[in-house]
Amino acid sequence: MSGHGDGEYIEVHRQHLLYRITHWGIVITGWIVGITGLRLGGIWGINFPSDYELALKIHVYTALVFAFFWVLMFLQLITHEWKWFGFHRFPYSIKFLIAETKAWLGIGPHIEDPRCYDPRIGDYREKIIPTEVTVPWAYIALTLIMGLTGLPLYWPQYFHPIIAIANKYAPIFGLNNGVELLRTVHRLVMFIYLMIMLIHAYACFVFGVVTSMITGKRKERICK
Repeated sequence: MSGHGDGEYIEVHRQHLLYRITHWGIVITGWIVGITGLRLGGIWGINFPSDYELALKIHVYTALVFAFFWVLMFLQLITHEWKWFGFHRFPYSIKFLIAETKAWLGIGPHIEDPRCYDPRIGDYREKIIPTEVTVPWAYIALTLIMGLTGLPLYWPQYFHPIIAIANKYAPIFGLNNGVELLRTVHRLVMFIYLMIMLIHAYACFVFGVVTSMITGKRKERICK
């Protein structure tokens, strides 16, 4: 135990090895999928790899690995982290977000970091910033949408029912066919994904949890 800022702190094991491997697997494959996706869409002038067909293959098959890592993450969320990320915490998370926003706008009181570890019970009373509760579920939902819109574009012969549904609704959005609708949704979700990812990365540095996702350990404030 040691004094560290406001209160007493203790170093604890925060993240187990499989969780950390899964997290960085998502990060690495996610960047590859993102860069090749931007290249395929001709977005921001990215032209790497220069060979379109190679970029397409890398994009699709890396995306399958990316999805596999998210399946692993989902399994860990429901087996080891449900206490912190379960759906029952959504109302608390939303309430905390509103309070955080009011404090940021200067129309509400300062919000204290609720994370703390209780050595008496050998566990956290609060492990995460409450606004984190919905983050992995947003990622999982967006990943699912990306898969449902992306796979039919590459393997239309296997996903023709999805293309048929998209064909039905494409005219509503002023598009010619289902392929255009799927591609549009795929791109839109990509930008939403990128926005959440950047906010998530920023928050990880601000709240000092990056190191724990590498070593598994972190100095946590001891609950009063």
